Amino acid sequence: MNWAATVQQAAEITTDLADIRASIISESLGADAVGSTQTAHRYPDNYTPPTSVLESWLRARTRGHQRDTHQPELVNADELDRRREQSSLRHASTAARAIVEASADESELVFGMFDADGVMLWGQADSRLRDAAHGLHITEGARWDEESAATTVVGQVLADPRPQRVYPAEHYAKALGDWYCTGAPVLDRVTGDVAGVIAFGGQMNAVQPATLMLAASVAEFCARDVSDEHQRRLSTLREVGGKTLSAFKAALLVDDDGLVADSRGVIAPTRIAPPSDGELRFVTGLGVCVAERIVGGWVVRPAGPPGPILIELDLRGEPSIHVTDGPDHITIVITRRHAQILLLLSDAGRAGLTSAELSKMLFGDATHEVSVRSEMSRLRRAVGTLVASRPYRLATDVTLTVVPD
Repeated sequence: MNWAATVQQAAEITTDLADIRASIISESLGADAVGSTQTAHRYPDNYTPPTSVLESWLRARTRGHQRDTHQPELVNADELDRRREQSSLRHASTAARAIVEASADESELVFGMFDADGVMLWGQADSRLRDAAHGLHITEGARWDEESAATTVVGQVLADPRPQRVYPAEHYAKALGDWYCTGAPVLDRVTGDVAGVIAFGGQMNAVQPATLMLAASVAEFCARDVSDEHQRRLSTLREVGGKTLSAFKAALLVDDDGLVADSRGVIAPTRIAPPSDGELRFVTGLGVCVAERIVGGWVVRPAGPPGPILIELDLRGEPSIHVTDGPDHITIVITRRHAQILLLLSDAGRAGLTSAELSKMLFGDATHEVSVRSEMSRLRRAVGTLVASRPYRLATDVTLTVVPD
């Protein structure tokens, strides 16, 4: 390892963070200089930007974001409808919006419900803020994750799932310099995933200290609804599919999201990759499986007699993996990035790798954990439970070999 280069890089990052901190503090004091009477409500005493904001600015600079440019990506109407239909927030959205709408024109706030990719699925605004919000793309279908909009409360919450606020000067884009924002994650207690983000924003001359508590409260309401909906759906599936499940020696009963409602003859995981008709999938404990559609879900059963699980990673041309489970074979096309991750996981063995460790190996530093988690989510959707998590590793009894390019 080139320790001199590593030390030099660390020194450069430290210098950059110091420059960013000075810039943010200068801008926050600049707001005071114009004679605002709301300063005490916008910034705490002895204000200093949190480390998470500084690191977000550093990532924004690295990605090439320009502070004078604010142009979040917009998904089209069909994509927005698809995301709404698939979001686990869909059942809570009506009640959550009703809570906010009751005082919408008195709150001087903009409200948004965002999915786990940072896309605003539903939103509403005080009538006095609608034009300003629309001009800043605070609209349904806009993407507010860090990669699209740099440093925002939505990106901050997705990176570190807890209630957070972002003060006006902490936004990377100068266009947002008159707005403060608060946000809180909606945690799916069944899957452990972040289902989305609840966020509120307002102009800095009307800061409301209780907004963070409001965001956390609405997020908690949504989280309970998400959990309740899971349980209602799984309970119905057990009632409908119990007889079908009992016909197999070993099988799982799962819903469309891959959540396991019941099992027979196997220690069941909490969740598997969402099934699809006629597609073979690997499931730990069952091997290569086939899914059969029933009302409200699927019965997932072994496709044949169990055997050792062998994965052959083929790097010739477009990367793919060939999974062999006894007499059964499946082939899954993957990306080169996913092939790289599988090689790293294979080298790590049973110890596996954390998201921070993968970030260092893939990107050269530990500041890309959000990108790593997104990549791992996409990889696990492709290969199912061949890859385990916490830490990330190949599943037990899986052996990986490589066909080089």
